[in-house]
Order: sequence, then C-alpha cells, then structure tokens
Amino acid sequence: MQEKLKLWFETLGDKQNPDEFDAKQLMALYSIKTPPGNRIGPLEALDIQDINPPYVLKVCSPDILHKTEMQGVILNNDRESIGGNFETLRLRFPHENLLVENQAGFMGPEFIVGIIRDPVLGHAVMVGAGGVLTEIYKDTAFRLAPCSVTDAVDMIDELVLAPVFNHFRGMVLDKQKLAMTISRVSQLAHDLGDRLSQLDINPIVFSEGDWIALDVKVVLEKE
Repeated sequence: MQEKLKLWFETLGDKQNPDEFDAKQLMALYSIKTPPGNRIGPLEALDIQDINPPYVLKVCSPDILHKTEMQGVILNNDRESIGGNFETLRLRFPHENLLVENQAGFMGPEFIVGIIRDPVLGHAVMVGAGGVLTEIYKDTAFRLAPCSVTDAVDMIDELVLAPVFNHFRGMVLDKQKLAMTISRVSQLAHDLGDRLSQLDINPIVFSEGDWIALDVKVVLEKE
C-alpha cells in the first residue's frame, strides 16, 4: 500500500492539498466506492463518456471547500441539460477544474465518516449524521485509528440514528458494510500518518447495495 500511496502523492504535483477527484482516487485505493466521474480542465470539453445520467456538476478545487455556498454545484442534469449547465459552471469558475459524476440515487439518511488529528493522541475516526444534519444534531461517535470492523459496529450503535439500521420505516441499510468502510478509513489514516490532517466523507450514502462516498475532502499537513 505504501507504494500505491507514494504514486498517489506524485499525482498531486505541486498542489498542497488534493481536490475532490484526487481525494476520491485515494478512496479507491482502500476499496471505498465513489460515483463514476471525470475531472475536466479549464480548457477541456465536457466528457460524459462511460457515465450514466443523471449527472451532477461540481467545481473541483482544493481551495473551494464549500461548493454549494459558492454556487459550485448543479444537480439533476440529464443528457439534454448537461451541456448548458456545464457552460454555466464554466463561466462561474473559468480557471478551475470541473467534475462531472453520476448522481447516485440513495435511500435512508446521509452519514459522515471522517478523520481528525489530535496532536497528542493521533488520528481518530468518526461516524455520525451527515449532510445538512451534521451541524444540527452533532450525532457522532469516535475511536482511535486504526479501528476494527467490530469497533466500527459499536460506533454505529452509539448513534442516535442507529435505529435506522433496524428496518426503520422499511429502510434496509447494511450496517456491516458501513462498519467496513469506517475501518478502511481508519486504516488509511494510520497509513498516511503525520501527512494527514483531516478527512471528511460527507455525505456517504447507501445506494444499490453498498455505501458510496458522494463528497470527499482531504487536508494534508505541510511537509
């Protein structure tokens, strides 16, 4: 894995922090699923080959962390509307990369899985209510990284949201697969060591039988 991580760092070039596309490439190294997508440079044409509709368009820059507030996200694009909306986003962000992805459908609530770094204790992995619920409910559980799948299951069970895994209102969410993802994220933090400052997967959702990281942010420590 260290060799793969070395290659990933090399793809960043001179960037201090990865953009969303880079961060999702890092997720792939740990078998964490993300939507199919393409990063498109400022002078490149729209490319939706091998991506099924509906589409989401996003600005893709490590310097723009709150994309929605910056009008940097356009949802619910089909084959007819994607071209015009791509040009709209390009006009808003003429010097930035853009990201086009399949817009995954999902059921149930959104979750967040993340990593924080304590200067004394090291990395801790977190799971909690995600999306717009993150700041409202502050429903989270933590463990030091790396953590086992069993520990991750215990984390999920500590959440106020835990009953949604018990067929609440007909929802069928796979707790074990979410726990596996939490454990993999914790291993990622352990492998990156002092290079990793913060990681947020928000939201991660249950779609077509697995958990998919819809938005990923990674912040690295300066060397």
